[in-house]
Parts: sequence; C-alpha cells; structure tokens
Amino acid sequence: MSAIEQAWQRGDFITVREGLKQLAEQTDRPLAHYRYGRVLLEGRGGPVDVPGAVEWLQRAADGNDVKAATLLARIYLSQMPNGPARDTEQAAVLLNKAATRGEAEAQYYLALLYKQGEGLPKDLTQAFNWLLASAEQGYIESQYELANAYAEGFGTPKNTPQALRWLSMAADGGHANAQFFLAMAMDQGQGAPLDRRAALGWLRRAAESGHVIAQRFLGKKYLQGDGTEANEAEAVRWLQSAAKAGDGVAYYLMGTAFRGDFGIPADAKQAWDMFHAASQHSYGPATTAMGRMLETGQLGTVNLADAVTLYRRALQQGDQAAAVHLGKMAGAGTLEGLAPPHLAVPWAMAAADNGDSAALDWVHGQAKAGLRPAQATYGIWLTKQGRATDAVAFLQSAAQKGGIDAQYQLGLMRTTGNGIEQDYVRAHSWMNIAATSGHTEAAQKRDVLNDLLTPEQVAEAQALTRAYFQAARKAGLDSAQEAGRE
Repeated sequence: MSAIEQAWQRGDFITVREGLKQLAEQTDRPLAHYRYGRVLLEGRGGPVDVPGAVEWLQRAADGNDVKAATLLARIYLSQMPNGPARDTEQAAVLLNKAATRGEAEAQYYLALLYKQGEGLPKDLTQAFNWLLASAEQGYIESQYELANAYAEGFGTPKNTPQALRWLSMAADGGHANAQFFLAMAMDQGQGAPLDRRAALGWLRRAAESGHVIAQRFLGKKYLQGDGTEANEAEAVRWLQSAAKAGDGVAYYLMGTAFRGDFGIPADAKQAWDMFHAASQHSYGPATTAMGRMLETGQLGTVNLADAVTLYRRALQQGDQAAAVHLGKMAGAGTLEGLAPPHLAVPWAMAAADNGDSAALDWVHGQAKAGLRPAQATYGIWLTKQGRATDAVAFLQSAAQKGGIDAQYQLGLMRTTGNGIEQDYVRAHSWMNIAATSGHTEAAQKRDVLNDLLTPEQVAEAQALTRAYFQAARKAGLDSAQEAGRE
C-alpha cells in the first residue's frame, strides 16, 4: 500500500490503478475495495468504469466501509451515465448504515432524503436530527442546511440566533452560499446585527469563491458606492465575471454604467451591446432599455417601429414597465400605426393606473369609437371608480360583441343591482355565457345562482343564453368562445 500511496503523491495514477486492482483482487480488505472503486469511478489512470466501481464499492460496503456505502448511495441518487437506475430506497439503506456509524456525509444525505420523503417516509424531525449530528462533526453542507432549518422552522422551532450561529460556521468553513446570505443579513440588519463593512467582506469572499449572484451584488455595490466607495474598475471586474457566467442582470447593470448612469463616461455602443446581451438572457428591463435608446435616438437615429417591437418583447419577458411606457405612447399618439389598438388597451390602462390621464383619455376615446376591449376595460374601470351607472352602456356593448370580462361584470352587476336593476335571471344568463367562453369564476357564480332560482327561472335564463348564441351566429361569430376572447 505504501508504494501506491507514493505513486498517488507524485500523480502516477496508472501505477495507482494497477496497484489497487491487484490489491483489491487479492485481499478481502474493504479499504482496498473502496479505493479501487473510487479510482474506477473518477477515471484515474484509465477510463471511467461506473459498473466496475459499483461492484467494488458494494463489496466494500458489505465489508462495513462507511465511505464506500456513502459513495455508492450517491451513485444510486445521481443517475450517472452507464450507472444504475436511480434507486432512493437502496440509497437510504446504504446511508442509514453509514450514518448510524457516525459518517457525517452519510448523515447529511440521509437528512435530505428524510426532508424530501424519498426512499423513506418524509420526516422533518429525523431530517433535522441527522443534520445536527452531521453539522456537529463539522460537515459544512450540513451546517448550512441546519441554518436553514432553524431559520425556516422545519423539524425544529424557528430560532434566529441558532440560524445565524450555524450560518456563520458554514461561512467560516468556506460555504459560498452561506457567505452570500450572511452578507445579505449583515448588510440589511435582518437576522444578524447590522454591519455593512463585515457584510462587504463576506460578499467578497463569496464572489471570490465563484458565487455568481454575489459577484453581481458586489459589482453593483462598487458601481453605486453602496456600503463602500464607488470603484469603476472593481465594478466592471465583478460584473463582467458574473456576466460571463451567464447572469443577464450583470450585463444589464454594465449597460446602465456605459449609458452614463453612474458617472462613467457614456458609450452608447457599449451600452447597447451590454443591454443586448442581457436581453438575450431574457432580462426584460434590458430589452426596455434598448427600446428607449432607439426611441430617443441614442444610437444616432430615431426608430419608433423597432422600439415598439422591443417594448413588446420586454413585456413578454416580464417587464411591466414596458407596458406602462407603451401605454404612455398610446396616450401621446405616438403609438398610432405601430401596434393594433386592441393590443394597446391594457398597456394604456397600465399607464393610466400609474397616473397618466392622457392614456385613460385614449382608452375612453377608443371605447366611444366601439372598440370592444376598450369598452370592456373602460366599463370595468368606471365600476371600480363607483360610476357603475356610467359603465353599463360600455359593458353591454362589449358583452354583446363577445367580451368575456364584460359579460362577467354585467353578471355581477345584475346579481347585486349595482348601477343596473337587480335581475338574477339575466345575471345567470351572463354568467352562463361567460362560463361557456371559459371564465372559471363565472361558472362558479352561475352555479350559486342556480340555487337561488326556481326551475322556471333557470329555464328562462337558459333561453336568454340560447338567444345570445343564435344572435352571435347571425352576426357572423362562429361561437361565443371565439367572440369572447379579448
């Protein structure tokens, strides 16, 4: 074995592999079986041989080698190429065997299985107990998970001081996630004493460990001078590191820097390139920023058509600010000819909800002109403003044209008598029409109304519903469902 150890020290893994193979085949020593199995699994001194590794690790586990049992359990959990099928029950048996003999890594993985209810019944108390046993032996992953257990209260009552204690221990041990969350807690004074200087230190440690979000946060702090002096070089260094790892927000922040937001000399081309990279990672605010550059001519020329296309893409990527801006454009008249009016209605209402009166006036004008989505939207807005009586005409027009939301709103108003005469029969009919078009809440309220009406009244409501569908077909609508989609 000493010759094998010497070969390992000098990196001669061919000799290591050959020596361990001979030793494993000639002896019954579980340690030799384990080490040869591990060499096969890691592909040292030759190709990776997962089936061979499983065979030798099983022999070592049968000989009560706890490290072999733990490694073999991880193979059963990981679905390696050419490895055995995932078998959580077999993994649980192996881990339990090693954990009860004090193997900290096995205790950690056994805790995860108990927490997730995989391979054995879910038991958060057992999960906590095994995490505690492992963490007390210094296993860093368990210390981090134990901190989460105390913070969230799974398997044990919530205990913020204990959560901080174990989080700090994991951070001291080099756990990057622990370092990042400890930094956040200290930076905000939530779950830990406020100490922004110490927070910056932990954030740097996490960033140096390759924690991408920590790199982005650190770059942002240097960019904004938040908790430290602004430092352009450090900001760009850390943001570039996060961006190269695929973090779209880091690209966006670099774009804002090159746009000139933080005192760095503006470079429109660089800003565009950074925003474009962030947009490629589906970060909506970056796509919105690109639209603004085209709309305002920051690249040399104004291009409203392409700007609108970008705003719409940003909205698809989840940036609601793009909807507000598009709504403001509608109110200002600059969206005309660049997007269909029926699509612009929700954008304009988003702008109106943000205080843009011109956008609301635009919706009102479109409603008076007979645009169905505008009529439904404006009618519902009037109802929310306590002007239900003024809303009725808009809602009735939209409902007759197939507007589902308008149909549902009229059903509510007929149910309560808000702004219109209370009429359960007509309420039932409008709810039924909206439900036929897929409105779930309308279906539920229609069923409630069923219990309030006599059979004769229900029949009357159904007759009104049939009449609506017949009129819709005569008007050229194939179905109420097609007519009702806004």
